[in-house]
Amino acid sequence: MRTFITYTDRVVHVHHPRVVVETAVAYGAPREALFENTELTPQMLTSPDMRISYFQYAMLSQNALRLTQNPALGLYIGRNTGVAQMGVLGFLLQNSPTLGAALDATLRYCRAIAPAWSFSAEIHGDVGSLTFAEQMPMAPLQRFAHEVILAAFDTQSRTLYGGRPLPVRRIELPYPEPEHAHEYKKLFYDVPMVFGQRIARVEFESWILHEPVAFADPATAKLAEQFCAQLLTLDPSQEGLVAQVRRILATQTAAPPSLPEIAQTLRTSTRTLRRELHKMRTSYKELVDESRRVRAEAWMETNSLPIEKLAEGLGFSTVGSFRRAFKRWTGHTPGALRSRAH
Repeated sequence: MRTFITYTDRVVHVHHPRVVVETAVAYGAPREALFENTELTPQMLTSPDMRISYFQYAMLSQNALRLTQNPALGLYIGRNTGVAQMGVLGFLLQNSPTLGAALDATLRYCRAIAPAWSFSAEIHGDVGSLTFAEQMPMAPLQRFAHEVILAAFDTQSRTLYGGRPLPVRRIELPYPEPEHAHEYKKLFYDVPMVFGQRIARVEFESWILHEPVAFADPATAKLAEQFCAQLLTLDPSQEGLVAQVRRILATQTAAPPSLPEIAQTLRTSTRTLRRELHKMRTSYKELVDESRRVRAEAWMETNSLPIEKLAEGLGFSTVGSFRRAFKRWTGHTPGALRSRAH
């Protein structure tokens, strides 16, 4: 049995596509036209047990963007994705004792609500950060998907904080600045918005995590926690395929494994693995290249190993091939980047 989810697995709760539909209709899209080529009907999105695939969700989203002609639609869909649209997890968030406890609950159970995303948080003194990354490639809807997540996070956080904005300091996003970037500051915060980064990250003042959630009930929180735990066991526990391959490659301390070795680890065939990666508009070669770049840049900043050892550790046959790859990745030679870092 394979251990990863794909675009065609039905793992998306109906809460999210329903918000897409209702928001698009509010912006002028004909309701029936939104369901074209999705194999879905409006009635399907009213069943609490219904799940749709990410392929269907993508088709629904593309229809919404086309019919509304609103490139910023993702921001408004996220704005309409409140605590209630988080299902039983939203019930737990509303009854968490503090905002920090609500964040912990989100990190524990987000896989059941958004299996195509990974979330992590870090606290360093008075600065905290929330990072969210695609476990399944979202292109060509990358910006749209990130805008939904960002706006939903803001909406839900404000709800838990009594309608007040969070003390956000900086927002980083992994795509070029869109023409409607002014909408970000209008809807969110007038803080630095840095586009073109490797991953999405929201930086905030960490004291906010100690703030209480108004009217939270501890007994209700325990009951909601039980429901969330059951929900997680019922939902697929697999990660997205690309996320699994990336994680395996990130843990390597020597040359990357071969495609058949990766397939064996993921309990699938080489042919199936290659086909599924192709469906996600990537390849094993591209993921290996990406992994090598990430490791090489990290080593350059933190490690004084000779270039020859770095090339060998990354699985390059010669130092020359490593130098050429590094120049292609970064626009700099390894020596120049190391000198600048130091």
